[in-house]
Amino acid sequence: MATIVKHTESGEKYVLLGSGFGAYQSKKPNWFFGDLMADTDEGQYAMICVCNSEGQIGWLESSKVVVDTVDGKAVQSFF
Repeated sequence: MATIVKHTESGEKYVLLGSGFGAYQSKKPNWFFGDLMADTDEGQYAMICVCNSEGQIGWLESSKVVVDTVDGKAVQSFF
């Protein structure tokens, strides 16, 4: 049961392995108040785990991929 996804920017196809969630936060001291009011940058991303034709595993943002096929059938055939 393989789900093949296509990266919308590059057109590359990958096998979907799973999904996850990426979050980050970084702080740097404010130029005037130092650590009392540190400048904070934060964000979060819905991610999917994929592998390419060589078996190399990586992560992609889920908003940048579309499902191409499921078990060798086009997604439209399920609807």
